Amino acid sequence: MKKTFVLIFISVSFCTLMIIGCGSLKTTKIVPMFDPEATIFPKSNAIAYVKTGIVAIAVPLNDVKEVDAFGVFIINRTEHWISFKEKDCWLLDQSGKGTKTIDESQKTFYLGKNFKPKLPPEFPAEVFRWNRSIRVAVSGFTASASENVKKTTIMPNHKKQFFLYFRKQSTKSSKIRLIIPKVHNEYTGKDTTFVFKFQVRKK
Repeated sequence: MKKTFVLIFISVSFCTLMIIGCGSLKTTKIVPMFDPEATIFPKSNAIAYVKTGIVAIAVPLNDVKEVDAFGVFIINRTEHWISFKEKDCWLLDQSGKGTKTIDESQKTFYLGKNFKPKLPPEFPAEVFRWNRSIRVAVSGFTASASENVKKTTIMPNHKKQFFLYFRKQSTKSSKIRLIIPKVHNEYTGKDTTFVFKFQVRKK
């Protein structure tokens, strides 16, 4: 009798935790915060900045519930090579506490071995209407860099597109900031940092 009661209690507790856990994964949506210096794409919730001849775009992947995920595009409109380090990107919560990108083993743990991210379907058309020289695909571009890739370089008039994954911050913070630090102009030596400001809405 006692054994049966214990088993029932464990089963009910497990089911309750599963329901709560699954529910928490579906209660938030990452959307842009207003910034007069940014271009905001309202349908895909992407944000774009243009600084020092460099275009940077970040789009949250709200369909991914297990982690905070973003598609990022860096377009080099300068006359010189630029470089940056994907592994140095940060996600800050509203208190200013930062978290680094997860590594490949953590990504597999959270998302599965065969996970293939996709951009919001509205995103390519919104970007094209904003700037017809920028072409993007909904899927099929590179994942986040491995820890062995120390630096990514981009030649003039080319772009780099990739994904970034972070442990969940959006479930416990109403405002988050994605930091793409120190995009380096190899000729001038100037560094440009991009700060994408998002807020979290409860669904």
